[in-house]
Amino acid sequence: NAALAALEQDAPAVARTLVETVIPRADSQLAANILSFLAALRGGGLVNWLGEGPARTLQRLRPDVFNRLSDDFRSLARSADEPVAGNWRATVVPFHNGQDLRPITLYLRRDRDADGDDAEPGRDDTRFVVDVELSRLGRMQLDGFVRGGNKHFDLIVRTEKPLPSWMRDDIREIFADACA
Repeated sequence: NAALAALEQDAPAVARTLVETVIPRADSQLAANILSFLAALRGGGLVNWLGEGPARTLQRLRPDVFNRLSDDFRSLARSADEPVAGNWRATVVPFHNGQDLRPITLYLRRDRDADGDDAEPGRDDTRFVVDVELSRLGRMQLDGFVRGGNKHFDLIVRTEKPLPSWMRDDIREIFADACA
């Protein structure tokens, strides 16, 4: 939030670009932006996630904020490699809720046998849970299971309060399109 606020004050066009194209938010690019963030955590680094221009701008305008953000990013990368329970891994992903940044917690588990092989030969079974607090809808979880290298996909959407029927229909349509 401090880095985004600094950019909003000193370089509003850069801040707007980050919010609209890089930082995960509730739009059609949510999954792609989360994957981009995760790829940067796994070895690309902060500059690869933000982009060289925005990173350089922040480093030039607010080096103290850039350094804290870099430290936080490295810390998130380390914690993403640590199992939290069994073979579940948790990663905190920044999420722009329309007003400010809030954390999404992403839990990920790949099913493996005791030897470290896939649970079934040739299969890649992955379970994920995305836990997010939305400003208008409240807390929401997307609980997904992908079996057999994208051949089978189940998704459960959990909310604290019921979603409007039109939103449930939209979610079903997006799911059907993704499966197709």
